[in-house]
Amino acid sequence: MPSDPYLPAMRRVVPLLLIPALLAACGYKPEIQRPGAPTGATGQQQPAAVAPTGPTSTSAAFGEEGCPVEDPAFCRQAAFLANALVLSDADAVFDLARRVTIHCADVDPSLFHQCNNQRTLTGYVVGDHQGQLFVAPKNDFRDFLGFLVESVDEGYSDELGGPQMQILGVSTCGNGRDRSYHLVYTVALSDPNSTLPGDRFLGTYEFTQEGGEWAIGTSYAALYTDWQLALDDPLTEIACGDIQPWAGEAPNLNPPQSESQPTPIPSPSPSG
Repeated sequence: MPSDPYLPAMRRVVPLLLIPALLAACGYKPEIQRPGAPTGATGQQQPAAVAPTGPTSTSAAFGEEGCPVEDPAFCRQAAFLANALVLSDADAVFDLARRVTIHCADVDPSLFHQCNNQRTLTGYVVGDHQGQLFVAPKNDFRDFLGFLVESVDEGYSDELGGPQMQILGVSTCGNGRDRSYHLVYTVALSDPNSTLPGDRFLGTYEFTQEGGEWAIGTSYAALYTDWQLALDDPLTEIACGDIQPWAGEAPNLNPPQSESQPTPIPSPSPSG
C-alpha cells in the first residue's frame, strides 16, 4: 500500500465536509451518532412518509462511458465504486480505499486530534461533522464501511424517496496535482443492533491520485440533518458544489422503483 505523509486533499481545509464517523476506535473518537440518536439535530421526527421508492438503479449499471468527467483512469474506479455501492458490497468498496501514513508534524493538529498523543497515524481516513479527520485502523474502517454500505433500512421513506443507495454524481475539486473527485450518494441506514428508527445519510467518497493511481483517500458521511446545519442546500452544495450526474442516471431523488435484480460487479476490478 502507498504511504504518503500528507495527502494533497488534506492540504486544504474543507468546511463543507462535516461528518460523524461511525467508528469505535481507541484514542480520539469522532462524535458519533447512530440513526435515531436523541441528541443535537438528529433523531428529530422524520418528514411525512411517502411511498418507498428505489434508487436510480439496483443493478450494476454504471459504466465508464457514462462517467461525467474526462478522466478515464478515475472513471474506471468510480464506475466500480458506484456499482459496489448499489449492490451493498462493502468489501469491494474497501478494495478501492487507500491506506495512508500521516506524520503529525506535517498536518494541522486541530484537524487530527489523534496527533495530540501520537506522532504517526496509519490507516484509512474518515472525518466527523466538525470537520476533523480521523485515521481508522483496518478493522474499524471495515466496520465503518459495513455500516454505511450494508445497513440499509428497508422500511424507510421520506420526502427524498426510499432507502436504497442513490448515486447523485461526481463533484470535482481543485486542479492539477491537488485535484480530487467526490462520488456523492445518499442512502437510508439503521443500526442493526438497535430498535431506533433509521435516518437518511448523505456522503461522498473522495478519490485522490497517488503514483498515477486513483483511490479513495477520504470517506465522508453524515446524517442528512447534520449536513443541513452546515449547508443551505446539502444536495447541491456538498463537496465542491458542482455535482455532475452519471450519463443516463440523473440525480432524481424520487425515481421509480427498479425491478432489476442485482448482478455481479463488472470486471475489471480495481488495482487495489
